[in-house]
Amino acid sequence: MARKVKGMVQLAGVTYRIVRVALGSYTVVRISDDRDVGGFKLAPALGFESRGLALDVLREVARLAIHTAKTSYVNFPRPDLAVIDGGMAAANVNTASAASGGGGGSSGPRHPSSLPPVVPPRT
Repeated sequence: MARKVKGMVQLAGVTYRIVRVALGSYTVVRISDDRDVGGFKLAPALGFESRGLALDVLREVARLAIHTAKTSYVNFPRPDLAVIDGGMAAANVNTASAASGGGGGSSGPRHPSSLPPVVPPRT
C-alpha cells in the first residue's frame, strides 16, 4: 500500500504529520526536523511503537489523530481508549512504585483528564 499523508496534529506547540503506511497502521513524523518519531496501529488492538518520542506523547498524538479524523475508516472495531488509558496509568503507577522502592500511600492511578499536560522534549 502506498504511503498517504492523512493530516497534521499539533500538541504543545509541536506539529506532527500522520502518514498511513498500511491498512490500520500509521507513522508519526515531527514536522520541525522531518523525523519519524513513532507509529501506531489501530487493529487488531491499539498499539504504539516509539522511535525517539516519549510513549505518553506518542499516545496523545495518536489520540488526537483518531479524535480529529486523521485516520481512515476501515471497519475495524473502535479502540476502547478508556481501557488503554487505564492500562497506561497502571503501568505508570507500577513503574513509579518500583523506582521509588514501593508504593505506600498511593491512592491509585489518576484519571487522564486530571493529569498535567504532556510537553514534548525540546529539540
